[in-house]
Amino acid sequence: MLGKLLKYEWNGLRSALLIMLIIMGTTTFMTCAVILSIRPEYSNDLPWYSVLALTLSFLLYYFGLIGCSLGSTIIIAVRFYKTCYTDQGYLTHTLPVSTLKIFNAKIIASISFVFVTILTMLLSVFIIGNIGLNHIISIAIAENPAEFASIAEARSALMHELSLVFESLEADLGISFGAFIAYLIIYFIISAFANVMIILGCVSLGQLYSKHRVAGAILAYIATQFVMQIIGRIISIPMYFRNFDNANSIFSVMSPFMNVALLFIVIIAVFMYFASLHMMTKKLNLE
Repeated sequence: MLGKLLKYEWNGLRSALLIMLIIMGTTTFMTCAVILSIRPEYSNDLPWYSVLALTLSFLLYYFGLIGCSLGSTIIIAVRFYKTCYTDQGYLTHTLPVSTLKIFNAKIIASISFVFVTILTMLLSVFIIGNIGLNHIISIAIAENPAEFASIAEARSALMHELSLVFESLEADLGISFGAFIAYLIIYFIISAFANVMIILGCVSLGQLYSKHRVAGAILAYIATQFVMQIIGRIISIPMYFRNFDNANSIFSVMSPFMNVALLFIVIIAVFMYFASLHMMTKKLNLE
């Protein structure tokens, strides 16, 4: 039955996901097209072209990223609200399955939606970065053909220079650059998934305001984010008084506080999970 619930939830989310994929694909294509259109001769004849074109394209791309990120939050919140706490909720809660399974299906579908969105944005950034790098290298080769014979050779030289930068960075961090990136990825994935649970929890807490449920959900989310920001600042205060010069590494100073902040977010997410279950089983009052 859980599989059928997941299929139903995904069918309700896939249209919105398709729209966001189209937005990301369009903004990525336009940004890449602008990057590839820039030539040294244009910069010489029209010095404003490169700056203006890149500024506008990256501004559009930035709004695309923000739109997809904010859009994913709004989409999962609106769907959860409509299918659980409005007249559609009558159909949802009369299904021959427990409320726990219904709620878990919505969580899994929402997390999957966010996960696909994050992967899409990361892929988009990778494509733009790779195309931009290749274009810069091709321009450098065209202007200095005697220095590099091919793009592959130029990339190899660039990677060598970057490896030296990474070695210096690793010495300061006290951890390999790959391990540091893996830590950040895991950190932000857990944060993103916990944020999904917090969003659903705020929607549920908003139902305590019987006449203004949407406003109550928004207020609950703002209040939760405010509290999390305050607690995060308090947790990080000791870090600013640590002596970085005497510390073993930057990572050894920062990671404990980041771990505590992440633990706090997870605790809030767990609280929201049980709060939502309580609202759906004990305090359910459909519109």
